[in-house]
Amino acid sequence: MIGKPGVDSADIIRHVRDAYGLHIVCVGRLALGADADAATFRLATDGDAYFLKLRRGATGGDRTTWLQSYLAGAEPGAGVGVGVGTRSGAARVIAPLPDRDGRLCTALDGYVASLYPFVEGRSGFEVRLTPDQWSELGTSVRALHELRPPTALRSSIRVETYGSEWRDKVRHYLAPDAAERLPDVPERLSDAPARELAAILKARRQQLSTIVERAEQLAAVLRGRDQELVLCHGDLHAGNVMAADDGSLVVVDWDDPVLAPRERDLMFVGGGVGGVWNEPAESAAFYRGYGTVEIDARTLAYYRCERIVQDIAEYCDELLLGAPHGGDDRELSLRRFAGQFEPDNVVDIAERTYAALRG
Repeated sequence: MIGKPGVDSADIIRHVRDAYGLHIVCVGRLALGADADAATFRLATDGDAYFLKLRRGATGGDRTTWLQSYLAGAEPGAGVGVGVGTRSGAARVIAPLPDRDGRLCTALDGYVASLYPFVEGRSGFEVRLTPDQWSELGTSVRALHELRPPTALRSSIRVETYGSEWRDKVRHYLAPDAAERLPDVPERLSDAPARELAAILKARRQQLSTIVERAEQLAAVLRGRDQELVLCHGDLHAGNVMAADDGSLVVVDWDDPVLAPRERDLMFVGGGVGGVWNEPAESAAFYRGYGTVEIDARTLAYYRCERIVQDIAEYCDELLLGAPHGGDDRELSLRRFAGQFEPDNVVDIAERTYAALRG
């Protein structure tokens, strides 16, 4: 998550008033997710609560907010869908709220801002899904994978290329002289999270290099295959599945949808991201809802390795290139980085998944 957004509560209150006509009386930051380019807030008026997401970058959020609106029930060309629809299957997708001009995302001091109704509940990192909820999630993911969006929407969604961007970046960080090439080296390595991350990288250089090379090898194989591409959420880990207080499931954070093999989403079920979703009974309940499917073992192994590669790159960007001495956010990111190497977490499971290819 963004260490400290360059906007304060007064900026947010003013923006939401001007863009949405809402009079916010309370702004609270939410410590959700590990996205270094995003920050989230709970906003309240005298009677209602809202969820605000800020992302760095240009207003390319249109494609993702349009997709959310479509999944929540809006018809193409029929304006903006508000609330919750059923196109996504059993689980809900919350549509972004349009501003006064009908836009689904707005610009706020260098960030892309999207506003949603606030849903009370807890993420899959905070609460265990029941077997019925797992099956409900499976039904929903199958519905997503079988959905055929209108051409204009589909053409705006990125297509899987098995690119090497993250692998190249991690190789850079794993190089023996990586620390010496950091800007302002003395100040950065006097920062405890940066120093500890650098130590973990050094201690696990061979292990991480092996994961990078496995992802590279598998990517080369998959590029040469003719695979069915389906609409994928792209980041379907436990933190993006909420158990709402009314018992329903809500799938959130549609920032990076992708047309990819279905294993792009299925790798999270049993994948151990965050040390959860790693039990066979959970996977069995999920597939009772998802239905029969032939999972390609190499594609699954690729995505589990590549997920680790991407996370390593993003944590390194945040902790080694971000502003040092950034407080609690940096400590939290360090804990998440180190947690990946614990038993039944992502590294352990990815290594087992790859080993099964050779078994």
